[in-house]
Amino acid sequence: MTTIGITASERTHDPIHRVSMAFERKGGSLWVFTWLDHGGHLPEHFHPTLEERWEVLEGTARVKLDGAWRELTAADDPVFVGRGVRHELRNASGSQAVLRTEVTPAGRLEEFLTESARAAREGLYNARSLPTGLRGAAWLSEFALRFSDETVMCSPPPALQRLVLPATARLTRRYRA
Repeated sequence: MTTIGITASERTHDPIHRVSMAFERKGGSLWVFTWLDHGGHLPEHFHPTLEERWEVLEGTARVKLDGAWRELTAADDPVFVGRGVRHELRNASGSQAVLRTEVTPAGRLEEFLTESARAAREGLYNARSLPTGLRGAAWLSEFALRFSDETVMCSPPPALQRLVLPATARLTRRYRA
């Protein structure tokens, strides 16, 4: 397994999506190092204000860009994901895949991924990214609204999210942890 000079204690683990991440800021970019276990999955989403450049350092991952899946290996050129482009990542290779992503501008993606992983460890949402109770609904609605300028999940549809999330956030305010 590739360590890339990063110890396990420096990684943030998301048990629901079966992924661990570490972060490094350089200039105006954020580098995200990702260890995607077999069966790991980053759900479909897009970034209205961020661009990403994904590359596989070890193993194989499947990347979906605007509805089309493709295999990505260390031998392939990096994949550019522009602003507003829906994308998703899966690992069905049978072994761990190690990836590196450059995010420009750095924005708050590190905060988004770290908080999402913490909520996964606390059981606030399930594998379908749905809240597991009132506390989860309170967290998820506030979280999605807070980061909607940078990261938007594609399920439920963004138009529905714009209608439902503000009301859910107001109704569940007292359940926030």
